[in-house]
Amino acid sequence: MSSLSSQILKKRKQHVFIVLGCILFILLLFNLWGWTFYLKAKNLLDEELGKRLIAIAVTTSLQVSPQLITSIKEKTIDDVQSFNLREQLATINEKNSLESIFIIDKEHNLILDTGSRYLEGEKYRCMDIDDTAKILDASLGNPSYSRLYRNGREMFKTGFAPLKDARDEVIAILGVDASPKFLKVLPQIKNILIIFGIISLVFGVISVLILLAVVRGFISDLFHAEKFASLGRFSAGIAHEIRNPLQIINGTVASLKKRYLPQGSHDELFDYIPDEIKKMNETISNILSQTKDIPLEVELNDLKALLDQIINRMSSDMEGANVRINKHIDPSIGEFYFDRQQMEMVFQNLICNAIEAMPDGGMIAVKAYPYKDGKQFAAIEVTDTGQGIHKRDQKRLFEPFFTTKEHGYGLGMSIVLGIIQRHGGKIMVKSRLKQGTTFTILLPWKQGEKGENR
Repeated sequence: MSSLSSQILKKRKQHVFIVLGCILFILLLFNLWGWTFYLKAKNLLDEELGKRLIAIAVTTSLQVSPQLITSIKEKTIDDVQSFNLREQLATINEKNSLESIFIIDKEHNLILDTGSRYLEGEKYRCMDIDDTAKILDASLGNPSYSRLYRNGREMFKTGFAPLKDARDEVIAILGVDASPKFLKVLPQIKNILIIFGIISLVFGVISVLILLAVVRGFISDLFHAEKFASLGRFSAGIAHEIRNPLQIINGTVASLKKRYLPQGSHDELFDYIPDEIKKMNETISNILSQTKDIPLEVELNDLKALLDQIINRMSSDMEGANVRINKHIDPSIGEFYFDRQQMEMVFQNLICNAIEAMPDGGMIAVKAYPYKDGKQFAAIEVTDTGQGIHKRDQKRLFEPFFTTKEHGYGLGMSIVLGIIQRHGGKIMVKSRLKQGTTFTILLPWKQGEKGENR
């Protein structure tokens, strides 16, 4: 590969990797922003809810008589007092949309619970070490709140406040449990962020694969163009080296003819050599014209007339090979712009290959119709019922010098590809062994005054 091609390839790779890096960076940024927002929202809600629960716990603790707590612990409270205390706490519980209000002693034994989550006399089960520390703070006279914790499917938070006697000593701890509805949103946000992270990962992988495919395609096109250009330079050099001796031979024959052939007489040997030299020169010119990147001479041409001309010219070859042809050109495909001479070479090559693919005879179908793939194209299909092309050979079909024929140089399909690409078109192949092959050409459908794009 030339240094210029290497520079172009390197620059294209850099552009692709910059785009890829930007995509991945944006995805990563969105994910980080999402998780940062989630954590900040969670901490803010946690803190605000904790402050609210402490306020409720402190206010409630001031409404509970220390004597009643002592009576409950000593089991000397009468039923009316117990009922009134429970009703008072139940009202506060309902008014503040709490799950429960409970009272525990300093040894964490349950004294009372409005929510019936625990049995009286049962040990209050701390959710974790942090809860134990918070209860300890409350037993030392400092209101506190627990972390958010999960109990089943629900999220909970508990606020603690000390209950003090007349001597300002802590005799019990009052707790308020809450499970506000807005806490249910947090797991949903977390799940959404996880799903978004997975989608981002999948999208990132797909982006990487697509961009790598683009790079591979560009490398393939660049390699093909470089190889084709090298082929042209190589052919031109070989042609020069062959033509020089041919000119010397032709001049020598003319001199010998003047020296040894009497004037007015004729000898076929002297005509045979110049004729063969002329044929060799024509063959060399033909090879050069095919391998040389000839500029397009795009004019308004009739596709149907061109195909009719090629088919009529090759009709004797098809009859000799017992091949029938079926042609259908959509009437809407009128005149449009393409290089007639170069496209004639393309269609002639494809039909010739189709004939050779059916040594025992068969059918060739030529179709043309409008096709839309982002922009308007004229699609031309050439289908045969021949031997088909092996899948591994289809990938190399357009490489210069690749051929599966016993007699051939492997230049035809690479030349076809070059002509189609110079027109801004595409060529595709679909083939199955023993069933036949279809070549589909897409040419930009640019019409003149005689028609408008459909």
